[in-house]
Amino acid sequence: MTQQHTDPTGAANPDPDPAQSTAPAPARSAAQDPARNPIPTPTTQAGARATPDASPAAPLRAEHLFLASKRAVVTYAPDEAGELRAWLAPGGTGNVVAEQAGYLDVSWIASADTDDDHRAVEQNPDGAVVELPSGRSIRLHQIRHDRQVFRAVQDLFTAELMWAGNNYGWDRWTTPTFDGSTREVWELFGRFTEDFADELLRRSEGVDSPVFLVHDYQLVRVPQHVRAARPDAPILLFVHIPWPSADYWRIMPKQVRVSVLEGMLASDVIGFFSARWVRNFLACVADLLPDAEVEGTSVRRRGRTTRVLAQPLGYSPETVRRRESALPPGIAEWAGDAKLVVHSGRTDPIKNGWRAVRAFTRAVQDNPELRGTRMLVRMNPNRLYVPANADYVRRVEEEVERANAELGADTVRTHCDNDVNHTFGCFERADLLVFNSTVDGQNLSVFEAPLVNRRDADVVLSELAGAAEILGPVCREVNPQDVAEQAEAIAAGLLAPREDRARAAQVRRDTARPWTLERWVDDQLASLGLR
Repeated sequence: MTQQHTDPTGAANPDPDPAQSTAPAPARSAAQDPARNPIPTPTTQAGARATPDASPAAPLRAEHLFLASKRAVVTYAPDEAGELRAWLAPGGTGNVVAEQAGYLDVSWIASADTDDDHRAVEQNPDGAVVELPSGRSIRLHQIRHDRQVFRAVQDLFTAELMWAGNNYGWDRWTTPTFDGSTREVWELFGRFTEDFADELLRRSEGVDSPVFLVHDYQLVRVPQHVRAARPDAPILLFVHIPWPSADYWRIMPKQVRVSVLEGMLASDVIGFFSARWVRNFLACVADLLPDAEVEGTSVRRRGRTTRVLAQPLGYSPETVRRRESALPPGIAEWAGDAKLVVHSGRTDPIKNGWRAVRAFTRAVQDNPELRGTRMLVRMNPNRLYVPANADYVRRVEEEVERANAELGADTVRTHCDNDVNHTFGCFERADLLVFNSTVDGQNLSVFEAPLVNRRDADVVLSELAGAAEILGPVCREVNPQDVAEQAEAIAAGLLAPREDRARAAQVRRDTARPWTLERWVDDQLASLGLR
């Protein structure tokens, strides 16, 4: 869900990751790196927004809204002239939150990542205005964390603890093992949390009725700190990644698993992309907080009621409308007139590309009429400094080599870059799309791809993606671990009669179309009584 995102919805992902961290600034000039897109000079005033044609009524009391996420939409690096410039950064969550900020016409608070980001904060103490791919502009305020604090949160708390734990990344036989260093990271995470809470409170000082919109799992304890200073302020926390079952959440160290839940319940509303994650979260609360009363989707604890809601997001209409799709170099010639299967996702083990390749291989071997079909594994480089992500890329490449040895040279290819236009180009050209994540908070690409595809492509979708709650009934839903089932789904999708494919594609488009970014944002505000 990812791209170097010129895409606010995470077309390269979707996720969400949401939940993704920015890699260190490149050694070479950013202007010389074709995988990174410079942000154009804004032509609108700070905070101005470009409202999509079909957007709802203008946001209410925008000056009272305070939006925060760890992940920023930009990173800074020198251009060819040595001038510090903002460049669109890879990752899903930051881009989604940025588009929300632009739609609401509010400022946004996020972390400064690299040394160049810190320099940019020094040069722009009142925040920097950036223009988003959708045409909206936002004012971004970045926090300069202590470097030890930030690295601990980025590399350890984010990647090794919360991301792995919430995405079922531990086998329990060999991972995880918690020791004294885990406790040290937890203490540093407390300081990181205080940085965000302090910044939100500082910027809302003097505002009579502030509203706080806090995004993603790195900020799960922020609501508790803000609540202590602003007991009556509406607070929404939106978590972009999956929430695991109660038994799996118990793997977390005791202090972590309880404190995180307590911090989250200081919110008035906790949002997830799907009802599955809502159910899991409520089960964790019932399991670990004996003084909490869970009734329906509400939690009553210590005199406060928190509602836990599914608030789905599909895509940004403005981003889809403004796309400039293009196939990656050489792909059009390689694919020719052959049927093309596309698997798309960032370089993250949850994206499950190697199983998709294995399933494709079996589908072709079991169905001789599919000989000549091509497959492209489209990857968006993300957090390759994380060993699990680097190992995932190697595993995909090994599976591609194996497939080509069995099916014939150059039947399957990989392509890895952060150009969102390449992602949209692949979505348009595909005859079948595979999104078989082992688990996924949502996966926005599942919504975007059918809307832009030009060939009535069928869709194979993991039953454990949040998107399956809406699109599962109109896709070929599969168990992400079952390669035989995925092979059957791939073959069925490719061999379906043209008329059936066309009808199914239209139903998918009609099902995906209502789930816009504007609707998602309005759902959040409505849940706080602001719509």
